Amino acid sequence: VFVIKVLATILPAFAVFLTTLRLYYRWSRRHLGYDDAWAAFAVFCAFFMTAGAWTRSDTPATGPFHHSLHVRIIGYYMLNVSFTCVLWASRMSILFSIIRLIPYLMAMRIHAYICAILFGMMWVALIIQKLVVCETNTAWKHLPGAQCVLGHSVGGLELATDFLADIILVYLPAKLLWNIKLSFTKRVLLMGIFSASMFTTVVSVIHGVYVFSENRNAEGILAHIEASTALMVCNLAVLVPWLSRAFGHRGESEGSPTPGTSTGASPAKDLTTLRFYHPAPIVLHALELDSVQPSMARSVHTCASGEEIASMTFADNSSHKSLSIAEGEVV
Repeated sequence: VFVIKVLATILPAFAVFLTTLRLYYRWSRRHLGYDDAWAAFAVFCAFFMTAGAWTRSDTPATGPFHHSLHVRIIGYYMLNVSFTCVLWASRMSILFSIIRLIPYLMAMRIHAYICAILFGMMWVALIIQKLVVCETNTAWKHLPGAQCVLGHSVGGLELATDFLADIILVYLPAKLLWNIKLSFTKRVLLMGIFSASMFTTVVSVIHGVYVFSENRNAEGILAHIEASTALMVCNLAVLVPWLSRAFGHRGESEGSPTPGTSTGASPAKDLTTLRFYHPAPIVLHALELDSVQPSMARSVHTCASGEEIASMTFADNSSHKSLSIAEGEVV
């Protein structure tokens, strides 16, 4: 019981500290996004997880508050539900950090949002299953341990959903970064950041083993380690580039200035988050030969088959350019 109280306090406290540091940094840079909102929600749930652990383990014999069995049962439900919320809110934060990297015109962005819906469905399914199992077999409510036996069904679903979610969180950034021109060091750094989700997978596998067993104390300890690890990992995509820049290393994602800015911008204004710069939305227009000048009419290109294709134009914020569809280049 003492070990559970210590781990339920120290590990979430360190994870909350890292998340607070991340939120302060994003707020100071005016870069707050949905991924930060999910991280903040995970912190909120972490407080309930710690409070639930202390309430459930506070027996009349150990104290310090000497809670009754009824209060300890409530504490267990707080712990059980908030653990799931911390875990999946952290994964949502990682997923939306990946979404921030994906340009708006890429189909992968839609796939990432579909994955977010899938994460939400798995999140809700786990909570419902745990509540159903604990309310179906209520014998645990009369035992001094005040801990529900989740059984094989919950353990199997947890392992399956954990494995699927973490594979997605590794696959999406790997696919995104595969064709991007980066140095070997930076590519390894970025892949290492997003592959850190596998640490959560390792802990979840160990936790799942104890869910199948009868060792309820070990199950509770591994639950705190898994949730805290997930909350720490979700901050790496923000804190690692920040620390890397603090030690004098700038990534390719920060090396090129934004359109319209000079290369002599002050370091204080440089971005230190991982993101891509994409131009203004492209607007395509077909050129009517009867209504354009002769010089523009000459921009009509002829395909190898003899079919004429009108050039297309696109507009950005500052100028108009002609895009040759036949040649695939700006002229």
